[in-house]
Parts: sequence; C-alpha cells; structure tokens
Amino acid sequence: MYSIYFNTRCLAVCNPDDVRLKDPEAVIHMPVTEQNDISTLPQFFNQSQNIHKLFIPTSTPVEVFANLCSGMKKITAGGGLVTNSKGYILMIFRHGVWDLPKGKQEDSEECDQAAIREVEEECGVHELAIKNFICTTYHSYTLDGEMVLKQTNWYRMNYNGNGDSTTPQKEEDIERAIWVKPQELDYFLEKSYPSIRAVFARAVI
Repeated sequence: MYSIYFNTRCLAVCNPDDVRLKDPEAVIHMPVTEQNDISTLPQFFNQSQNIHKLFIPTSTPVEVFANLCSGMKKITAGGGLVTNSKGYILMIFRHGVWDLPKGKQEDSEECDQAAIREVEEECGVHELAIKNFICTTYHSYTLDGEMVLKQTNWYRMNYNGNGDSTTPQKEEDIERAIWVKPQELDYFLEKSYPSIRAVFARAVI
C-alpha cells in the first residue's frame, strides 16, 4: 500500500485484495488503471474533510501511485528514529503533537546525511550513526495555494554520545525534545501522527 497522509487522514493506493479495504471507515474509489488520470484526486481529498480514509484498489499500484502524485510539487526529506545506549527513543513535541525529527533534503546532500543534520538541528544532539533504512512515508499539505507531496525517508540511528541533554530548535516551533522509555512509547504514539506510527510499525525497536 502507498499512503499519503493529510495530517490524520489518509489517501492510499492498494492491491484489490488488501485487507484494509474492509475497514469500516474506508471510502473505496472505483478501481483504476495506470491509464486513468487521477492527478486531481489529492485536491478533492484535501477538500473533503468528511472522508477520513480513501482507498484506491488497483492491480498496478506503483504506476497508479505515480499518476496520483503527478500534479503535486515534490519535496524530499530525511528523518531519524534515534535510540540511545539505554534503548530510549528521541521524540519531539511540536504544534501539540509528538513527532520524530525530520526535515528537507538540501540539493548538495544525500538523504541519509539530511536525516542526520535535521536530527542534530532539531534536537541538539550529535554523535549519530545510521543503523539502517526503515521506510518511506508521504504526506501532503498546501503551500501558497499549491499541493505539496513530502516524501520522507526514515532511518534508524544510534546516538553514541554521553548524556541525555537536548536542545529543541525553537525557531522550528519545537517545544520539547526528550528521550522516551520503550515502556512509555504507546502513550506518546497515541498523541502522534498516523505516519509516525507507521514508521514505528516498520522499525524493529
């Protein structure tokens, strides 16, 4: 399944036999092929606040997802799920929601480098090492009247420094950056975005 998150709402392309099509909250779009132009569907979904989940079943999900995204401005970002020596996980609090540090990839850097830089800038921690790639998530928002698709590539990271001090990046509206104990993680994920919960689901904690 390829999912685009609009905050807590989801527009997704999936295989016709995907079990999530049975979700009682889901609205099913008529089956499409790669030839059908559905590039205006994100705009429709963005305006249809009463639809929480819209699923598009197709036998060619890769091609249909590319069609779905073709009318949106693309931005690539990198983010990190960081664990320290105690097994605690680094999370940030911004705009009333618990999140993971992430940010836009610059033209001069690789995406994993962008992920490390963004964690350093947003949380004030250094001595980070990439462990492995986790997954890619997509979310959309409107900027200056244009639909934007932000593709975030997520990486597991180890924090190899000493101490647990952090410095949240206030200019990015980050209020807190804290280390969360694994046994307390469910509480924070309940107050997070579905896309962030998807990252944790794909990661091996």
